[in-house]
Amino acid sequence: MLFNSRLLGPVEVDESTVIQFPHGLPAFENCQRFKLFHEAGETAPRVFWMQSLDAPDVLFSVVDPTSLGLRYEVELSAAEVDALQLARPEDAVVLVMVYKEGDAHAENHPLLAPLKANVRNPLIVNLAARRGLQQGGLACDIVFHNRC
Repeated sequence: MLFNSRLLGPVEVDESTVIQFPHGLPAFENCQRFKLFHEAGETAPRVFWMQSLDAPDVLFSVVDPTSLGLRYEVELSAAEVDALQLARPEDAVVLVMVYKEGDAHAENHPLLAPLKANVRNPLIVNLAARRGLQQGGLACDIVFHNRC
């Protein structure tokens, strides 16, 4: 299917690579189909963006939490496992949304605006079944390690 990406222009999207979010995302419930993109030519991309195929203006930057020094241990309910169609834990990945907030400093120098990460509401994606959900309102503990 041909899709017009805001960042890439027209691109051909293979339907088998689309990630389904059966309940959408909070505030974007009508967006249930997303495509994960990254810049062409990167052998190991660090930042991806996820764009809705239902509403092309809905676009999120997402990263692997380990690139931010974060590690998640998420316990999923039986309903969440079913929604993800998750048979093996190793098929699930966690993605964290990153964004820039609009403030006076960012308007003057948008490239200098600090990035923020939504660590309390990560995305859980089953890569095998291409199903996802947003795990909302997680309690966060910060653990410090003294490493040499």
